[in-house]
Amino acid sequence: MIETPKIVLCIPGPWQDRSDLLARIARDSGGYLFAGQVLLHMESGDAFELQYEPRDPRMADAFAAAGPHWFDSDDMAHIQAHASVVYLIGDGGSRARAEAMMLAAAALLNAGGLGVKVESSGVAHGPGAWRQLCADLRFFSAHRAYVLNLTGEQVHSCGMHHFGMKDAIVAAQAADDPVALLHTFTWYLFTEAPEMREGHTFAVAEDAPRYRLHAEPSTQFQPGDLFANPYGLWRLTPL
Repeated sequence: MIETPKIVLCIPGPWQDRSDLLARIARDSGGYLFAGQVLLHMESGDAFELQYEPRDPRMADAFAAAGPHWFDSDDMAHIQAHASVVYLIGDGGSRARAEAMMLAAAALLNAGGLGVKVESSGVAHGPGAWRQLCADLRFFSAHRAYVLNLTGEQVHSCGMHHFGMKDAIVAAQAADDPVALLHTFTWYLFTEAPEMREGHTFAVAEDAPRYRLHAEPSTQFQPGDLFANPYGLWRLTPL
Protein backbone atom coordinates (compact mmCIF):
# COMPACT_ATOMS: atom_id res chain seq x y z
CA MET A 1 0.00 0.00 0.00
CA ILE A 2 1.57 3.27 -1.13
CA GLU A 3 1.12 6.12 1.34
CA THR A 4 -0.46 9.18 -0.29
CA PRO A 5 2.16 11.93 -0.55
CA LYS A 6 1.49 15.37 0.91
CA ILE A 7 1.54 18.60 -1.08
CA VAL A 8 2.85 21.53 0.96
CA LEU A 9 2.72 25.07 -0.47
CA CYS A 10 4.40 27.96 1.36
CA ILE A 11 2.85 31.42 0.87
CA PRO A 12 4.34 34.44 2.66
CA GLY A 13 2.08 37.43 3.11
CA PRO A 14 1.48 40.85 4.65
CA TRP A 15 -0.96 39.60 7.31
CA GLN A 16 -0.23 41.21 10.70
CA ASP A 17 -1.97 38.45 12.62
CA ARG A 18 -4.30 35.49 12.17
CA SER A 19 -7.46 37.61 12.32
CA ASP A 20 -6.09 39.84 9.53
CA LEU A 21 -5.53 36.72 7.40
CA LEU A 22 -9.03 35.44 8.19
CA ALA A 23 -10.61 38.74 7.17
CA ARG A 24 -8.61 38.98 3.93
CA ILE A 25 -9.55 35.41 2.94
CA ALA A 26 -13.26 36.09 3.60
CA ARG A 27 -13.13 39.33 1.59
CA ASP A 28 -10.74 38.66 -1.30
CA SER A 29 -10.24 34.92 -1.88
CA GLY A 30 -13.25 34.43 -4.14
CA GLY A 31 -15.22 31.84 -2.21
CA TYR A 32 -12.91 30.35 0.45
CA LEU A 33 -13.35 30.42 4.23
CA PHE A 34 -10.70 29.88 6.90
CA ALA A 35 -11.86 28.35 10.19
CA GLY A 36 -9.74 26.55 12.75
CA GLN A 37 -6.96 24.94 10.70
CA VAL A 38 -9.10 24.44 7.59
CA LEU A 39 -9.31 26.40 4.35
CA LEU A 40 -12.61 25.48 2.71
CA HIS A 41 -13.77 26.20 -0.84
CA MET A 42 -17.49 26.64 -0.32
CA GLU A 43 -18.66 25.77 -3.83
CA SER A 44 -16.65 22.57 -4.39
CA GLY A 45 -16.29 21.48 -0.77
CA ASP A 46 -12.51 21.10 -1.25
CA ALA A 47 -10.82 21.42 2.14
CA PHE A 48 -7.15 21.87 2.99
CA GLU A 49 -5.11 22.31 6.12
CA LEU A 50 -3.82 25.87 6.54
CA GLN A 51 -1.14 26.72 9.11
CA TYR A 52 -0.41 30.33 10.03
CA GLU A 53 3.13 31.19 11.19
CA PRO A 54 4.89 34.44 12.11
CA ARG A 55 7.52 36.05 9.87
CA ASP A 56 10.46 33.78 8.96
CA PRO A 57 13.73 35.69 8.41
CA ARG A 58 15.03 32.86 6.16
CA MET A 59 12.06 33.12 3.79
CA ALA A 60 13.59 35.40 1.14
CA ASP A 61 16.72 33.22 0.89
CA ALA A 62 14.56 30.09 0.53
CA PHE A 63 12.53 31.68 -2.26
CA ALA A 64 15.68 32.97 -4.00
CA ALA A 65 17.23 29.48 -3.94
CA ALA A 66 14.06 27.90 -5.36
CA GLY A 67 13.24 30.69 -7.83
CA PRO A 68 16.56 32.17 -9.00
CA HIS A 69 15.02 33.35 -12.30
CA TRP A 70 13.15 36.14 -10.43
CA PHE A 71 15.82 36.85 -7.81
CA ASP A 72 16.11 40.63 -8.41
CA SER A 73 12.41 41.29 -8.97
CA ASP A 74 9.98 43.46 -7.03
CA ASP A 75 8.15 40.25 -6.10
CA MET A 76 11.24 38.97 -4.29
CA ALA A 77 11.62 42.30 -2.48
CA HIS A 78 8.03 41.99 -1.25
CA ILE A 79 8.80 38.52 0.10
CA GLN A 80 11.79 39.99 1.97
CA ALA A 81 9.32 42.34 3.71
CA HIS A 82 6.66 39.71 4.52
CA ALA A 83 4.91 39.86 7.91
CA SER A 84 3.80 36.24 8.21
CA VAL A 85 3.54 32.98 6.27
CA VAL A 86 0.93 30.28 5.69
CA TYR A 87 1.47 26.65 4.77
CA LEU A 88 -1.26 25.09 2.64
CA ILE A 89 -1.26 21.30 3.11
CA GLY A 90 -3.26 18.62 1.34
CA ASP A 91 -3.09 15.15 -0.17
CA GLY A 92 -1.39 14.73 -3.51
CA GLY A 93 -1.36 11.63 -5.64
CA SER A 94 -3.57 12.82 -8.50
CA ARG A 95 -3.71 15.61 -11.05
CA ALA A 96 -7.11 16.73 -9.74
CA ARG A 97 -5.87 17.15 -6.18
CA ALA A 98 -2.67 18.90 -7.29
CA GLU A 99 -4.68 21.36 -9.39
CA ALA A 100 -7.19 22.01 -6.58
CA MET A 101 -4.22 22.94 -4.37
CA MET A 102 -2.98 25.35 -7.05
CA LEU A 103 -6.34 27.13 -7.13
CA ALA A 104 -6.44 27.35 -3.33
CA ALA A 105 -2.95 28.88 -3.35
CA ALA A 106 -4.09 31.40 -5.98
CA ALA A 107 -6.98 32.35 -3.68
CA LEU A 108 -4.43 33.05 -0.94
CA LEU A 109 -2.48 35.24 -3.37
CA ASN A 110 -5.71 37.16 -4.00
CA ALA A 111 -5.96 37.57 -0.22
CA GLY A 112 -2.53 39.21 -0.15
CA GLY A 113 -0.06 36.36 -0.61
CA LEU A 114 3.33 37.29 -2.10
CA GLY A 115 4.43 34.10 -3.89
CA VAL A 116 4.22 30.31 -3.79
CA LYS A 117 7.02 27.90 -2.90
CA VAL A 118 6.33 24.20 -3.41
CA GLU A 119 7.86 22.74 -0.24
CA SER A 120 7.27 19.23 -1.59
CA SER A 121 9.53 19.63 -4.64
CA GLY A 122 11.52 22.83 -4.21
CA VAL A 123 10.37 25.22 -6.93
CA ALA A 124 9.07 28.77 -6.31
CA HIS A 125 6.87 31.05 -8.39
CA GLY A 126 5.98 34.75 -8.23
CA PRO A 127 2.31 35.74 -7.89
CA GLY A 128 1.81 36.64 -11.55
CA ALA A 129 3.46 33.42 -12.75
CA TRP A 130 1.34 31.31 -10.38
CA ARG A 131 -1.90 32.96 -11.49
CA GLN A 132 -0.95 32.29 -15.11
CA LEU A 133 -0.26 28.63 -14.30
CA CYS A 134 -3.72 28.41 -12.74
CA ALA A 135 -5.30 30.02 -15.80
CA ASP A 136 -3.56 27.45 -18.04
CA LEU A 137 -4.50 24.24 -16.20
CA ARG A 138 -6.17 22.77 -19.29
CA PHE A 139 -2.77 23.04 -21.00
CA PHE A 140 -1.18 20.82 -18.32
CA SER A 141 0.52 23.76 -16.58
CA ALA A 142 0.54 21.86 -13.26
CA HIS A 143 3.65 20.09 -14.58
CA ARG A 144 5.47 23.43 -14.69
CA ALA A 145 4.09 24.43 -11.29
CA TYR A 146 5.34 21.35 -9.45
CA VAL A 147 8.12 19.53 -11.33
CA LEU A 148 11.80 20.39 -11.67
CA ASN A 149 14.98 18.48 -12.51
CA LEU A 150 17.92 18.14 -10.12
CA THR A 151 21.35 17.84 -11.69
CA GLY A 152 24.53 16.00 -10.71
CA GLU A 153 26.15 12.75 -11.81
CA GLN A 154 22.58 11.50 -11.94
CA VAL A 155 19.88 13.85 -13.23
CA HIS A 156 16.44 13.18 -11.80
CA SER A 157 13.05 14.84 -11.78
CA CYS A 158 11.29 15.79 -8.57
CA GLY A 159 7.59 16.47 -8.17
CA MET A 160 5.76 13.82 -10.19
CA HIS A 161 4.55 12.26 -6.91
CA HIS A 162 2.12 15.18 -6.66
CA PHE A 163 0.23 13.52 -9.55
CA GLY A 164 0.60 9.93 -8.35
CA MET A 165 3.31 9.19 -10.94
CA LYS A 166 6.88 7.95 -10.95
CA ASP A 167 9.72 10.43 -11.33
CA ALA A 168 12.55 9.77 -13.81
CA ILE A 169 16.32 9.46 -13.57
CA VAL A 170 19.17 9.22 -16.08
CA ALA A 171 22.96 9.26 -15.79
CA ALA A 172 24.20 12.74 -16.75
CA GLN A 173 26.58 11.36 -19.39
CA ALA A 174 23.86 9.18 -20.94
CA ALA A 175 22.28 12.08 -22.86
CA ASP A 176 23.48 15.22 -24.63
CA ASP A 177 20.90 17.21 -22.65
CA PRO A 178 19.66 15.05 -19.77
CA VAL A 179 17.47 17.84 -18.32
CA ALA A 180 15.62 18.25 -21.64
CA LEU A 181 15.26 14.47 -21.93
CA LEU A 182 13.66 14.15 -18.49
CA HIS A 183 11.48 17.22 -19.02
CA THR A 184 10.11 15.71 -22.24
CA PHE A 185 9.66 12.27 -20.67
CA THR A 186 7.85 13.47 -17.52
CA TRP A 187 5.74 15.85 -19.64
CA TYR A 188 4.75 12.83 -21.77
CA LEU A 189 3.85 10.84 -18.64
CA PHE A 190 1.75 13.71 -17.28
CA THR A 191 -0.05 14.72 -20.47
CA GLU A 192 -0.62 11.29 -22.02
CA ALA A 193 -0.75 9.02 -18.93
CA PRO A 194 0.60 6.12 -21.04
CA GLU A 195 0.71 2.55 -19.75
CA MET A 196 4.47 2.34 -19.15
CA ARG A 197 6.02 -1.01 -18.28
CA GLU A 198 9.43 -2.37 -17.40
CA GLY A 199 11.45 -2.77 -20.59
CA HIS A 200 9.47 -0.29 -22.70
CA THR A 201 11.53 2.20 -24.67
CA PHE A 202 11.28 5.97 -25.08
CA ALA A 203 12.76 8.60 -27.40
CA VAL A 204 12.02 12.31 -27.67
CA ALA A 205 11.68 11.96 -31.46
CA GLU A 206 11.74 9.18 -34.06
CA ASP A 207 15.34 9.88 -35.03
CA ALA A 208 16.53 10.55 -31.44
CA PRO A 209 18.43 8.11 -29.18
CA ARG A 210 16.22 5.49 -27.52
CA TYR A 211 16.21 4.62 -23.84
CA ARG A 212 14.98 1.51 -22.09
CA LEU A 213 12.85 1.97 -18.97
CA HIS A 214 13.56 0.20 -15.70
CA ALA A 215 11.44 0.73 -12.59
CA GLU A 216 13.30 1.26 -9.33
CA PRO A 217 12.52 2.67 -5.88
CA SER A 218 13.26 6.30 -5.17
CA THR A 219 16.34 6.41 -2.94
CA GLN A 220 17.36 10.06 -3.47
CA PHE A 221 15.41 11.12 -0.37
CA GLN A 222 14.53 9.42 2.91
CA PRO A 223 11.02 7.90 3.24
CA GLY A 224 8.76 10.56 4.68
CA ASP A 225 10.77 13.41 3.15
CA LEU A 226 8.40 15.76 1.31
CA PHE A 227 10.55 15.32 -1.83
CA ALA A 228 10.46 11.51 -1.70
CA ASN A 229 8.42 9.73 -4.36
CA PRO A 230 6.65 6.66 -2.92
CA TYR A 231 5.72 5.54 -6.47
CA GLY A 232 9.40 5.16 -7.42
CA LEU A 233 11.36 6.13 -10.52
CA TRP A 234 11.75 5.26 -14.16
CA ARG A 235 15.45 4.89 -14.97
CA LEU A 236 16.25 5.68 -18.59
CA THR A 237 19.16 3.62 -19.91
CA PRO A 238 20.48 4.26 -23.44
CA LEU A 239 20.07 1.39 -25.88
